[in-house]
Amino acid sequence: MHLLPKSCLPRRTFSISKLFQRLSSSKRVPERSRAPFEQDVKAIDPKVLTAAMGGSDQPPEEPMLSTFEEGFGYFTDAAVGRSLMRYVFVRKLGWAASSSVWLALDRSAKTKTFVAMKILTSQATAQIVAGNSPEYDVYRKIESTNPNSPGFNHCLTLRECFTAKSVAGGHICFVQDVLSSSLATLRPPGQNRFTVPTAKRIVKQVLLALDYLHRECGYIHTDLKSENILVEIPEPAVPRIDQYIQSNPPSVYGPPLNLESLSLPLVFSCSEPLPYCDLGGSLENISVRLVDYTTPADKPLRAEFRQPSILRAPEVTLKYPWSSTIDIWTVGCLLFELLTERQLFEQDTENYSNELHLQHIEECLGPFPHEFLQACEDENKYFDENGTLLQLNGDFQPTSLEAILGSLGAMDENDIPGAAAFMRRCLTLDPRLRPSAQELLKDSWLV
Repeated sequence: MHLLPKSCLPRRTFSISKLFQRLSSSKRVPERSRAPFEQDVKAIDPKVLTAAMGGSDQPPEEPMLSTFEEGFGYFTDAAVGRSLMRYVFVRKLGWAASSSVWLALDRSAKTKTFVAMKILTSQATAQIVAGNSPEYDVYRKIESTNPNSPGFNHCLTLRECFTAKSVAGGHICFVQDVLSSSLATLRPPGQNRFTVPTAKRIVKQVLLALDYLHRECGYIHTDLKSENILVEIPEPAVPRIDQYIQSNPPSVYGPPLNLESLSLPLVFSCSEPLPYCDLGGSLENISVRLVDYTTPADKPLRAEFRQPSILRAPEVTLKYPWSSTIDIWTVGCLLFELLTERQLFEQDTENYSNELHLQHIEECLGPFPHEFLQACEDENKYFDENGTLLQLNGDFQPTSLEAILGSLGAMDENDIPGAAAFMRRCLTLDPRLRPSAQELLKDSWLV
């Protein structure tokens, strides 16, 4: 990526109070402004809409036509070649339930500079304005706490923040550094295992980021997974990106969709993240950053299930007063995935079962400590008075981490004991005894 000198970066004076002032009036688009777009959507010829969406009768990616009231409200004007403020859209990188992300060119920079622009939906924007989402506050905290911390360099920060409007309402736009693929999609399925040295390098950087978030910034990630760990583009980034885009031009699903309520046609663009390997990166020098961190350490919503289900720490399932150590649990799961391209406590996520998850954990790591279970609100829901699981799915089959790693043939046998011992530290069943990120960074296995 091309980073501007600090003196050239935009002044980050954007405050949440100013944000509220700018968007309080646009949190909901007035009825007379909303109605034409909603009416246009209802009146679209189904054949025309299907053609614009690439031959499908369902949106190929984000539901662009869904409104604020339906929980979405995507920015409708983004398309390759169009401008927003001083930025020109170059390529759509991806999307999620609350945003779309675009590669853009900063026309104001003295040298050619690419950025990534995350454009929030009007619904997600309204949540921030109403104080129901800390996403903006997290960025500010990370940026201001200690930029000299080793973990700061492995967290995604803001270059700039501004607001924009579309027929869907108001949108907060986060301008960030350009990153390439996530660890989940770095290489093709079946080829996305990492060597032990590379896995160690990644885990160490993740722990540095978590140590900064936990100890210095006061935040818990709660959604640590390979999809939320993105890889930096090796320098020189700008010519690499230029060359890649020339060889792999951006694409769309179908022809632009013309609606009377829109000043510009609606374009269904394809998500095309920048792939690390095709940009000439060496995995030996890989550098990663965490994205999507949202939970203040002093305000965890302990009544809610957090974390992806198959990565969930047992204290979350059992309703124990969880803390930042839930992120350490997922580091152990992440390391297993990096080495094997499998999930340690795998099950069908469409039919996920808390009972089966706890069974898999106990089969791999042994029985839960009695003292820990006694402190869990939902102990009696899953265990009897002796600490025995109430419900089993098939036969109970204890299998050690070492045996699991050996059976998958993913690494040299000599590397298994060290990797398993490190995972076991991360996967300590009693969260009160689970090491912190700072403590794990001193583990001899990472050297």
